[in-house]
Amino acid sequence: MLKLKAAQMLGWVIEKLRIAWIGTVILIVLGTLGSIYPLTLFYGVQLMFGSAAALVALRLHGGIYGFITVTAISGLHLLYTGPTSHSLYMICAHFIELIWMLGWQIRWKNGSIMKANAVFWVVMLLPVLGYGHFILNVNLDDVKYAYMHIAVISMVNALIAGLVVDFWITNGESQSKRTGTIPLSRIAFKYVVVFVVVVSLFLLSADSRRQLNQINENIVFNLEHASNAVIQDLDERYLTIQNMQQSMVRYHHLLDVNVIILDIHNRVIASGLDSLQIGEYLNTGNYRYLREGQSSIIFRPGDAYYSDALTYWKHASFIYKADMSSGLPYSVFVETSSANYYPRIESIYLTTLQSLFLIFVTSMVVAAPLSKKVVSPLIRLTRMTGLLPRLLFRNGKMDWPTSHVTEVQILIGNLRKMADVLLEQFEQIRQDKLTLEDRVRARTKELKNSEEIKRAIIDSSIDAIIAVDSNGLIIEFNPEAERMFGLKREEVILETDAPSLFQGASCMEIKKMLERFEYIQGKRHANVEEISGIRRDGSVFPIEYKIVEIQLGNNEKLYNLFIKDITDKTRAEEERVRHALALERLNTELFNEKIAIQEQRDISEHFIESVREGLVMSDRSGTITIVNRRIEKMFGLGNFLGRSIEEFAQAIDQVVLTDDFNLVEQTKAFLHGERSFVETEFIFNNMEKSVFSLYIKQVDVPGKNHGFLLVFRDRTEEERLNRMKNELISVVSHELRTPVATIMGYVELMMMYDLPASQRQEFMETISSEGSRLSSLLDDVLDIQRLDNDGMTYHMTYVPLLELIEGVAEQWNIKSVQRIYVHAFNGDFFAYADQNRMVQVLHNLVGNAVKYSPGTDRIDITLWEEDEWICIDVRDYGIGIPENVQDMLFTKFYRVDNSDHRQIGGTGLGLYISRKIVEDHHGTLTFLSASDKGSTFKIRLPKQEDLL
Repeated sequence: MLKLKAAQMLGWVIEKLRIAWIGTVILIVLGTLGSIYPLTLFYGVQLMFGSAAALVALRLHGGIYGFITVTAISGLHLLYTGPTSHSLYMICAHFIELIWMLGWQIRWKNGSIMKANAVFWVVMLLPVLGYGHFILNVNLDDVKYAYMHIAVISMVNALIAGLVVDFWITNGESQSKRTGTIPLSRIAFKYVVVFVVVVSLFLLSADSRRQLNQINENIVFNLEHASNAVIQDLDERYLTIQNMQQSMVRYHHLLDVNVIILDIHNRVIASGLDSLQIGEYLNTGNYRYLREGQSSIIFRPGDAYYSDALTYWKHASFIYKADMSSGLPYSVFVETSSANYYPRIESIYLTTLQSLFLIFVTSMVVAAPLSKKVVSPLIRLTRMTGLLPRLLFRNGKMDWPTSHVTEVQILIGNLRKMADVLLEQFEQIRQDKLTLEDRVRARTKELKNSEEIKRAIIDSSIDAIIAVDSNGLIIEFNPEAERMFGLKREEVILETDAPSLFQGASCMEIKKMLERFEYIQGKRHANVEEISGIRRDGSVFPIEYKIVEIQLGNNEKLYNLFIKDITDKTRAEEERVRHALALERLNTELFNEKIAIQEQRDISEHFIESVREGLVMSDRSGTITIVNRRIEKMFGLGNFLGRSIEEFAQAIDQVVLTDDFNLVEQTKAFLHGERSFVETEFIFNNMEKSVFSLYIKQVDVPGKNHGFLLVFRDRTEEERLNRMKNELISVVSHELRTPVATIMGYVELMMMYDLPASQRQEFMETISSEGSRLSSLLDDVLDIQRLDNDGMTYHMTYVPLLELIEGVAEQWNIKSVQRIYVHAFNGDFFAYADQNRMVQVLHNLVGNAVKYSPGTDRIDITLWEEDEWICIDVRDYGIGIPENVQDMLFTKFYRVDNSDHRQIGGTGLGLYISRKIVEDHHGTLTFLSASDKGSTFKIRLPKQEDLL
């Protein structure tokens, strides 16, 4: 009952909505709500659904109702939000759009709303951009943003309007007044566009929100960071009432923010803003005020609509109040302008809206041929079914379904015709089947009554056929049986004392065998083998036969025997068995030999593939018979198995840098028998310039067509180790010679001359310094050995990095020309590390910075914390590191070429040792550098959240 009342109520509502003025009023209400409460895609970009209602009214009720709808919605929206220049532009654009849509509907009746709207905005693109930029002198990006925003809103409204109109046509209109069916091509086109646009709206909106949230987080983070720095300076008395105003410039320069300090009465003591004077009261209403615990600076409702979003971002300022936990009699505010982030924000807005605009237009362009492609098979099917012949009507009716889709409706009608034809054909086939069954029965009766046919079959059988009745009398004995047993038919037919025909099984025994089987279609049978037949002369021969017991009427039975003489078959079977046994023995021997050969071949292949050398073997004709995978890994030339050795030689020659190396000529000499052995070397043209040795040897095996073998051996690592050994000897001997020579020189002077005590003390200090230098060199060499052999021992404890860095800086400040400055932000800076090893790393980095920055006056060491890392940066302003050698900086014994500067000593081990130590502490050591601008070495150590 409730369902019936609900259906009646729904029918009444639909009936009222069919009245034009009632439907228009409903559309005005819904459109006004959609304009006043828009859907926000992302900050400042909102979809307003007012024009969708106007397009629905235009399509369902006509142009007058469409213009009434857009006028009413625009007026109500202006009353609610107030008139603005942009609102007037919007209203003007919607009126022009509606005029275009009306003209489109007059030209193409029931045309697609989506296509009409898309064409309008594509056509208006260039005129509007040109008018706004060149006539009104508005920035091109602002014009593009405003246009794209209005266009995207209108296209979404057109999409919604198209769906609403289609839904109303198929569900809301009465059958008598329906405007028409909907082509399937339009349905396919529309829903392809809907899918693409909806997915794109979600994805692009989500991406834009994500990017703007990142900017939001950056602004809040920078403000918090700047406020913490100011509070720290106040706590540590670096910032006093005397230098506050001067420090404002420094904060603005270093932190890119404006700092405002107030007294307890909220009067300005110091300000980085030119617009805020000392002694003035701070009015936070002029800014977006970020209170403690508040991290969001996104739009609030009513902040900005349409193109006002970019203006808002360009002029908005944000002010943050610092947490004064130390109890100082000041209030600290930090101010920044979002204009600093405006280029990136503008790019996000423009890119998103342009992408949506292009997706709308492109999806329609692509969906049109796609929908035709999908629908074309149905169109062809309707044409084919329309060619079916029309026949007479049948009695009765079938309840065929109806459809609002044009092509499907046509298809249903044609299938109805085809069903009528198929039913009539089925009736005709059934009649023909009855006639055919009558003919088959008549023909079967004729065959059963044809004794001549039966006799011809029995007489022509190649098997002996004997029929016995239930009393044991032979009633049939065909000619083949006569020949086989040497008896005449008349001698055995109906004779109770017929001669015995079998040896080994009597007819009675065979009938007993049949009792174990069931009747199948009135008969049962048994096969009997390995019995003997008896001829007239008493000779015995092997036979096999099949006995079939047939159940006749009146409980009568008939036994048919089908007999074969298997004398020849028996002999052939015996011979086949003998041959099979011999063949089995031979197969066993061949199988064993095959297994042995396969094992030998597997061993050979495993040996060939396991060697580290590349192997290639060629036969006398120049065809490659063996090539292992090592060749492919060495040269990357592909598989040459079965190809010519000359092709392989040409491929090798093309990737060799050695001038006098010619593998093609050498292989030709081996093919012509002119050489039996060659050994040579060449350099491979790859990134490492690998060095290979090659020897070619003639291979002669008796009775085999083997030719010669090429063996390639990669000697790159050996050459590298030799170079490292020579470099180690060179560097260590040079570095050892200098301090040893100095020590020996001063010792000889002290032994030869009676020097004053002050000079002897100076010599002794020099000898001690050189001895320390020599000890440090030996320690580096030992550290290299321990690091390479994983023998380095660390004594881990919690190290105060700030004190450690300041101690290293103080030592270098005593003996270096440059001043070492240490900068530290908030943090405890405790690392779980080996203190001595970390001092060694810092001395290496600071020493390099001092050596490679001649002529400069400072080196900066910065210490701060990130989420998971403690960060140390050592920056110099010296000669820098050329880009082409930066990849080799952390290798052993490598030193930057300083030929253009004063000679700088060193072994090239410091950075290698430093990186290994930092990595053993689960950290990283990297650098940034540019020639003639200096270098920054970055240490990242894992932060320990809790001290053990």
